[in-house]
Amino acid sequence: MSSSWRDDSLMQAAAPDAAVQAWLDEAVRLLEARGPLEDSDAMRQAAAQAAHGASHRQQIATRSAVLGHRLGLQAALARLRHVAPWALLLMALLMGLAGVLLAGAVVDVQDRRINVLGALVALLGAHAITFLLWLLALLWPGADGGGVARLWAQLTAKLALGRGAEPQALLQGGLRLLARARLLPWVGGLASHTLWTLTLLAAIAALLFALSFKRFTLGWESTLLTPDTLAQAVRTLGLLPGWLGFSVPDAALLQTQQAAPSAERDRQLAWWLIGCVTVYGLAPRLIALAACQWVWRLRRPRLAPDLGEPYYRQLIARLDALAPPTVIDADTVRHDWELTRRSLAAQTRDGWAVLGFELPPEQPWPPAPLPAPLLLVLRIDGSAGERQQVLMQLAELRPRMLVLAVHAQSSPDRGTERFLRELLPVCGQCRLWLAAAPWDEGEPAQDSPGAARWRRWLAEHDLNEVHAHASWRQASHDPMHPATPAVQA
Repeated sequence: MSSSWRDDSLMQAAAPDAAVQAWLDEAVRLLEARGPLEDSDAMRQAAAQAAHGASHRQQIATRSAVLGHRLGLQAALARLRHVAPWALLLMALLMGLAGVLLAGAVVDVQDRRINVLGALVALLGAHAITFLLWLLALLWPGADGGGVARLWAQLTAKLALGRGAEPQALLQGGLRLLARARLLPWVGGLASHTLWTLTLLAAIAALLFALSFKRFTLGWESTLLTPDTLAQAVRTLGLLPGWLGFSVPDAALLQTQQAAPSAERDRQLAWWLIGCVTVYGLAPRLIALAACQWVWRLRRPRLAPDLGEPYYRQLIARLDALAPPTVIDADTVRHDWELTRRSLAAQTRDGWAVLGFELPPEQPWPPAPLPAPLLLVLRIDGSAGERQQVLMQLAELRPRMLVLAVHAQSSPDRGTERFLRELLPVCGQCRLWLAAAPWDEGEPAQDSPGAARWRRWLAEHDLNEVHAHASWRQASHDPMHPATPAVQA
């Protein structure tokens, strides 16, 4: 998408459907996990939304929309949503055919005999196992209810998207969103219960057709179980179907099993078999299907990105750094900043991070001694990919103290300013070490021209909360733990 988009159209395109937008956000996040995307235009348009009162969530949605159009994610997502019902229909047809074949398998066409208990196990065995697995999945975090959801998703993705990083990001992004909202087993249940409902309906229809137009002898056979045990099983299983009006053979009629064939007994056993499949197979699936639909509607608003994740915290920091200044009362802003800094310091982790930024090759690294406890020590050349990676690490670590080492004789630029503003939200206190080769042991009596230039630059760009030091000893001094042993490099 080009940068000529109008701001109002961006806002409308970014949030027509919160769930779909969250899906797009997650897909972009997974793509950037492979490597940062060039997003200068997307960030500019997203940051511009702040002037219209957009929240961080809306700004991230705008950025994802811009990147998504460039990568073709919206078009792929539209194809995915169009193909998904057809993929489910294809699976339903296959399951319906399986139901007809299953019903045919329990009927002995040559002898026209049906072992009703064996037929019941054949018709409901797989259903009972998969239904139990789905119930267990509701209690097991991250489970998908038997894998039907993933099978459906994989089939849909294969039919609609093909191969590549973008299709896989869309597929995995959707599944991760569902898992985070604890919706994966319920969406899997929607697919699974729909397929099993059609399967059982097809099996019942096939049984009704076969039993209506042909004469079958129904009974039971077993080598291990006695006739009395089998008869008791028939009566027990027939309790619920009997309450719903299905015929259940009484004890006297069941005793004719070993006598001459009985048309009345066969008719009642046939209705007993159909009633059991309906009550123990079809009815639970219909109830569970309705429950899945209700939970999906109830929890769908939960499908949103977790803005507390390091990736999104970094994006928010970058967006805030790009936001235009709106200072009306400097004293109020300074007071608010101090409150924010205190709140942030309370959320940080006790430890140090030491970063070397665009240092010359001859500059020794790392400095010695290093402060303790040390969470991160790293030297980067200032590329966009390295900056993004280190920001993600810092957002996860949230160190109480951060020292950014820069070359004292170099001139500060907009890239350095942007990086400093991105660092401030992810640490408790930020210091700037104006490094020179070799290391100096103490604070100079008078600033060098380079150090003075850096200090003027910090003041001119309203970065007074970043304290600059010309010596490593001062930059790494911790007033809270003055006796903390240092770590030798």
